[in-house]
Amino acid sequence: MPEWQGAGVGTAFLNYVMQHHLDGKGRKERKLHTFFHTSHPQLANYLRHSNKWVQTGAKLYGANKIRSIKSIQKTGKKGGITGCGYGGHFRAVQAFKYLGNNEEKI
Repeated sequence: MPEWQGAGVGTAFLNYVMQHHLDGKGRKERKLHTFFHTSHPQLANYLRHSNKWVQTGAKLYGANKIRSIKSIQKTGKKGGITGCGYGGHFRAVQAFKYLGNNEEKI
């Protein structure tokens, strides 16, 4: 583990990048809110209690992996993609929206 872990460097960087995009300095110079998903309990707790973020969703466990596999195979080239898919795990995933420096939490 880095010696600076827990000092807030990662969350400060995350907030800086999200504000960069919200100010219109990112891709295509559009002012965009950013949605962020995490399954890390401490990061989710930080985002939930920050006035710069609002929680927009949460899932206790992953979606149906068989449905995901079928969708990937349907959209992939014939014979190209097999045996992969998302979901089917027991990890809680939480969604957040970056509000920025000047907006109030809803």
